[in-house]
Amino acid sequence: MSLACVLVSDVTGSTELFENRDGAEALAAVDSVLERMRELIEAAGGHCVKARGDDILSFFPSASSGFGAAWAMINEPWAGGLSIHAGLCFGEILSHENDIYGSAVNTAARLSVLAKPGEILMGETCHGDLAPEEQARFVDIGALPLRGIEAPTRVYSCSVQSFGEVTEVFGSTRAATKQAAVFAAFSAGARHWYLEEGEVLRLGRAAQCDIVVNAPSVSRSHGALTIRSGQLEFTDHSSAGSVVRLADGQELTVHRRTTLLSGRGSILLGRAGHGASENVIDFSIGGIGAR
Repeated sequence: MSLACVLVSDVTGSTELFENRDGAEALAAVDSVLERMRELIEAAGGHCVKARGDDILSFFPSASSGFGAAWAMINEPWAGGLSIHAGLCFGEILSHENDIYGSAVNTAARLSVLAKPGEILMGETCHGDLAPEEQARFVDIGALPLRGIEAPTRVYSCSVQSFGEVTEVFGSTRAATKQAAVFAAFSAGARHWYLEEGEVLRLGRAAQCDIVVNAPSVSRSHGALTIRSGQLEFTDHSSAGSVVRLADGQELTVHRRTTLLSGRGSILLGRAGHGASENVIDFSIGGIGAR
């Protein structure tokens, strides 16, 4: 096995393209994008392994070269309303019969699926190997549990959008951030959970989640709650998103991003269901001695 930076880059918008254009014309447009992606990969010193539908699997000798290719892809002025989203991970790979395998390949593929159009999602090992000026383009969106990956993966996001739209801090003032919240309590109906510094609660429909919510609009691995440096963080990595509501009436939609919570309120996972609270998690943050 050898070490490499794995990139899975995927075309967004091809479905709409095929719906709105002649099939042959749409296919030619997608093929043109894939060919240009191969050129960008090779120009950055990478190796194309294979194309699977609308995505390309490739690998690079370093995190910096892999990021360079992905950055060029999301900033390319693609025609026809098409765009690129990508996942990157650095680790061991195994080459066999013109294909590559390993946890780095699996992680890059999972991150690519989660990434929005025009966004790169990168694992911690990859981010740590970047130059400081490259790292500065990323926002830490927290540790995400990825399907098929045993431990949560710390993920960083880089997008062609402004960074102000990437990570939001909700319900927190400067004074509040100075007061460490050492635990948080959560409830849904008659069920209760507690969270302390450094712990993680995973939310979703999957049986392995810590808080299982069986509602149609809730993803199998919908999100995660953790307390880090005295702050409660909620990270959504679902397809439908979540809504955070504070006791004072503030409300924020969170979709594949991390937000800081304070005080007390509720988190609506997915969309409002038929039941009054089938997918609502109430939370309350406390300090030492309040538990």
